[in-house]
Order: sequence, then structure tokens, then C-alpha cells
Amino acid sequence: MSYYEFLLFGHLLCVAAWVGGDLMIQAFYLRSRAAGPAQFVRFARDVEWIGLRLLNPAAVLVVMFGILLVIEVDAYGFSQFWISAGLAMFLASAVTGAGFLGPESGRIGALSEEHGPEDPDVQRRIGRVLLISRIAFALLVLVVLDMVLKPGL
Repeated sequence: MSYYEFLLFGHLLCVAAWVGGDLMIQAFYLRSRAAGPAQFVRFARDVEWIGLRLLNPAAVLVVMFGILLVIEVDAYGFSQFWISAGLAMFLASAVTGAGFLGPESGRIGALSEEHGPEDPDVQRRIGRVLLISRIAFALLVLVVLDMVLKPGL
């Protein structure tokens, strides 16, 4: 395995974990919503756990491997639109996930313990987290599309 192949493999493996993890969160959201408020709150806690242990590390590794790929491949450069667009969308998604989605999921769990899972504020916060997580997921899909099409290359 060449160094380039190692970097590409690491990059793609971490992309699969990050994007696939986000996709699964969206699917489990639908199941938990149908199961009722208590299950919905448990889902919010699980999202926080998964985010901290899988999604955030995978996101960091995606960028690390991607930067190393740009450095390794002579045809790629940080000034190319598809790379700067991908980094910008990554940054927006990562900041949203680590800065809002994970911490807010933790706050929802604490609020649920205090007021109960049926509390309207708990349910409203969960709905807001899920809306924002869908936007962040859409950004990830656009990053994947950007990496495949490489506009401007």
C-alpha cells in the first residue's frame, strides 16, 4: 500500500463513519419519535454519546487525512475551489455538531430528568436539535458531492 493509498483509505473510511453515523441518527430519530417522549429523550442522550465518541473523532480524522492528501498530490491545492468549499462546509458542519448539537443533546437529557420527557420545552429543544442536525447532514452530503465532482478542477 502506497502512502497515497493509505491516506485515501483513511480519509474514505472516516467519511463513511461520519456520514453513515449521521444518516443512522436520522433513521433512529424516526423510530424514537414514534416510540414516544421517553424514548425520544433517550435518543437525544444517545446522539450526544455517539457524537463525542464516533462522529467528532471521525470528522477530525477526515480533515487530517484530507489535508495530507492535498499536500501529497501535486495536482491538488488549497486554492482550488472544490477543496476550499469542502473545508468550509466541513467547518460549518463540525462547528454545528461539536458546538451545538452535542452540548444541546446533553442539556436536553438534564432538562428531561428535571421536568420529565413529556415537558414541552424538552420536546421543543429536541425538535430544534433534529432540524439543525438535518441541515448539518445536508452539508455533509454536499461535501461528499463536492469531493466527487471536484468543481473547478
